Amino acid sequence: MATTILTGNLASDIVLDANQMPDNDALLYLLKPYQSQLFQKLYFSERQSKEVTDAKGLFSYFEDSLYPHQDTLATAITGGSATENMYTELNNPTYFQLGDILLIEQSEQEVYVSALTAGSALTVTAMDGSNITAVSQTGTYVKKIGSRNPEYNTPRLATATQEVQLQNYLTIFNESVAMTSREQGAKHFTNGRTYDEQVQKRVEEMKQMFERNLMFSTSSGRNTTGSSPVTWGKGFLGTVVTNKVAYTTVTETSLDAFLQNTFDTGGSDMRDFYLGSNLTTGVNQILKDRYQVTAIPAEEYGVKLSRYLTPFGMVNVYWNPRMDGKFTNYGFAIDWENITLRYMANDSKGTQKFRIEDDVQTIGSSAEQCKIYADLGIEIPNESKHGIYYK
Repeated sequence: MATTILTGNLASDIVLDANQMPDNDALLYLLKPYQSQLFQKLYFSERQSKEVTDAKGLFSYFEDSLYPHQDTLATAITGGSATENMYTELNNPTYFQLGDILLIEQSEQEVYVSALTAGSALTVTAMDGSNITAVSQTGTYVKKIGSRNPEYNTPRLATATQEVQLQNYLTIFNESVAMTSREQGAKHFTNGRTYDEQVQKRVEEMKQMFERNLMFSTSSGRNTTGSSPVTWGKGFLGTVVTNKVAYTTVTETSLDAFLQNTFDTGGSDMRDFYLGSNLTTGVNQILKDRYQVTAIPAEEYGVKLSRYLTPFGMVNVYWNPRMDGKFTNYGFAIDWENITLRYMANDSKGTQKFRIEDDVQTIGSSAEQCKIYADLGIEIPNESKHGIYYK
């Protein structure tokens, strides 16, 4: 062995790097969002989870509505005579039947359908026998408020609404963790590098992926090309279309109008409102602007709105960290009585809602490997009871 002679002070620049012990924190700091509200609330609520038994992962549901009680004027009512054909004056004249009593909102005149010819005529006559009042404002509502039935009446024409079939597909999620025997036996400065810890990390990553899929997927379908079919399902963003309202600046007026629309369609009297960070700031700014701070507290300042009350229902407000990118300006209003997690029925290995399969490595390999698997989708009946507020 050759001997090296050192003179003077011993300092860090002359000590061999290989013989210096690095000061590494033993804790591995994992960066992750702290909430997964939508998926976790769906997953852990048995009331809101239903299995799928179709071999293609396809699930269907049917929607219907109450018979329409009103329509709007497409053109003006001429008026001035005892009767008027309103067939072309209404947007949907087929809503009304012979004998229906109608209220024309602008004039507050009651009329009834005195004659009806399919496809061409819907003649109305004033209930009191007066002339029909002219109405110039298009968009005015015409409401059915009853029916004109003589004392010796016969059954009226039976009418009903046709149900609509809707469908969506499940999406297979499949990720794995693999680690060689040598890597498992090695020592590391930090925690988080063992096989079990890596599995838990991948589980967390998949939870975030489930959340993003259920929220943001915009299409569904089935592809049969290749060796094995592939299905994918649409999420909240791809399903909710009726109450999708754009805003330029968050205002109390526009927010109230949006929330009213979601409650107007029915459902429960409560909505959960998940917001991106920019919209969260904007909604909280409404509260800040409403209150003038005259004395700033020494230790605490600011607002965190958690509940927004409207005359139509109560809204719980949450910031959702998954709503990043352009979705920082989005808000998803959800009626939990009308949303369901769907998952494939059990196979021979057990649940397909979510499972971890151990020992799936190649035979003879020294590596340990597991598969993390789920087959999930989302069902949103009566999508008009939900809403999207976006910029």
